[in-house]
Amino acid sequence: MADYRIYSLKYLSEGMVALEHIRWGRQLWSICKIRKERKCVMTGKLIKKGEHAYRPITNKGNRYERIAQAFFEANR
Repeated sequence: MADYRIYSLKYLSEGMVALEHIRWGRQLWSICKIRKERKCVMTGKLIKKGEHAYRPITNKGNRYERIAQAFFEANR
């Protein structure tokens, strides 16, 4: 899981982030409300239903992955 730690962030607007990651390449991620519990792909922590998280704007294989909002707040 070491590849999850290699990334760069650029904040584009409120609720929109450009994430460049060794695994996914460059992608836009936007804020969403979680419909069912998911695991944060960056921290491994559980994101509960009803919380806000970021999802990729893509049709690639990682379209169901989520990143906890707390991760982006900690990296501002």
